[in-house]
Amino acid sequence: MADVTHSLIEQVLDAKASNTPLNLIGGNTKHFMGREAVGQPVSLTNHNGIIAYHPSELVITARSGTRIAELQSVLAEYNQMLVGEPPAFEGKATLGGSLACNINGASRPFHGSLRDAILGVKLINGLGEHLRFGGQVMKNVAGYDLSRLQAGAMGALGIVTEVSLRVMPKPEQVETLQCHMDAQQAITKMRSLVAKGYPLSGAAWVEGCLYLRLAGSEQTVRSTAQEIGGETLQHQSLFWRSIRNFRHPFFSNSGKLYRFSINPATPHLVQYEHSLINWAGNIRWVKTDATLEALVPLAEAHGGHVACYSNENRQQPCFHPLSPTHQRLHQALKAAFDPQSLFNPGRMYSWLGENSR
Repeated sequence: MADVTHSLIEQVLDAKASNTPLNLIGGNTKHFMGREAVGQPVSLTNHNGIIAYHPSELVITARSGTRIAELQSVLAEYNQMLVGEPPAFEGKATLGGSLACNINGASRPFHGSLRDAILGVKLINGLGEHLRFGGQVMKNVAGYDLSRLQAGAMGALGIVTEVSLRVMPKPEQVETLQCHMDAQQAITKMRSLVAKGYPLSGAAWVEGCLYLRLAGSEQTVRSTAQEIGGETLQHQSLFWRSIRNFRHPFFSNSGKLYRFSINPATPHLVQYEHSLINWAGNIRWVKTDATLEALVPLAEAHGGHVACYSNENRQQPCFHPLSPTHQRLHQALKAAFDPQSLFNPGRMYSWLGENSR
């Protein structure tokens, strides 16, 4: 457990003086996301430790370099868990990196995301100032919104040093059912179950099989499982972990990996031989050699966006292009937090920091 805030501030001030870009690194488990990182490496793994935990209030505060696995272990002692199920990536993923990428597990559409759980953050901006937004309770509306801006920002707005999170109780009972069916049947089934309010905490389809995870009281889970039918999946934790950690055999298929976030009722994307459906239809993972540019119209036609999660040429765009209005908003936020574009320039988009240096 260590607080190296002063050292981090000094590194930012030195970078500011020399106009040197900084590459912010946590556990380096999500390096495959976004464009190629550039700049002087700044490791946050030594800035770690749980600062405060109030089980009765369902709130925890920790430094950004704290491992997700450590948080999970401490919370489990009080039968609690992180909102959004961020992947631990073999114990290497950190809280700050998970927040920066806003990466979530199977329960995301049912219980919310890591972003939804943010109550407050502390952050070092591009001027070397240590700022606080939000807190440990939901009261400061402006600060609350600025805290959540850090989720998915890929470190472009500054060095997050501390995060306060809302956590949630673990369910009394969890059971996963598996049912053999094709992708379109699975989409129809998932949408029907969601509409009826069944106690789902995971709904995915891959390789000809639908997986439904039920969570709640023992009686509720038992009666729901009997009503839905299907086989009980043994070693269910291993299956869901393989999905959120990108370790399922699907992810080893050839081709670039794309993530469509679209209307969950969208019919199966039959043009892609290798696909995995998650979040009850909202997320469609596909493997294809197509370019991001070629997939954008398809994503937009179904009310969503697409991103490339594995690309040999990471100088190319990885995220869905933004409208001119949204691009200007991103640039304005970047300028406000990081005037010299020191932090992870170009990691999200070439025009977000990289081209302005």
